[in-house]
Amino acid sequence: MGTSNWQNISYCVELIRLVSPAKVLDVGVGFGRWGMICREFLDVWQGKVFREQWTTRVEGIEVFERNIDVYHACFYDHIYRADAYELLVQQEALNDYDLVILGDVLEHFAKPEANQLLRACWDISRYVLLNVPIGSDWPQGSEYGNVYETHRSEWSEDEFNVYPVAAKRMFKDYIGRDFATVLLQGKRCLS
Repeated sequence: MGTSNWQNISYCVELIRLVSPAKVLDVGVGFGRWGMICREFLDVWQGKVFREQWTTRVEGIEVFERNIDVYHACFYDHIYRADAYELLVQQEALNDYDLVILGDVLEHFAKPEANQLLRACWDISRYVLLNVPIGSDWPQGSEYGNVYETHRSEWSEDEFNVYPVAAKRMFKDYIGRDFATVLLQGKRCLS
């Protein structure tokens, strides 16, 4: 099941709490880390402990059906079982979010499609939170039967500066590879 580095989790929690979104879209749900974190720190930490008290809308997109398990329903209000590129770029099927999370997603698309996906997320949200490997030290093919885990593009830290950057921090994973956490102000924040 898709998962990511842990070194940036506390920083991401700070950013999520700062943005304080009422409606979140987690692109590439995988293990469900961001749904769980959003539910805990946007509802439970605000005193809305029980499900019937929750007010944050947490949605996700997941293309690999086997990644979705019964526990995801505990944190997500809805998971779209679809390819994020097809849903957000080609169909323009979703809109109006306060925060879109792309947690280790962009590198799984060829650069042109990844940039279109990022732009689509930017267009529909007040903020976009990116976690992305930086540089060429991240080769990866199909994992656990999931061809969508293949890395198809490489990224540099400065490539995201074409958007209004609200926050950015570099991290190293457990073997010293660079990755970035970037919070972009989305189009809905600027209008």
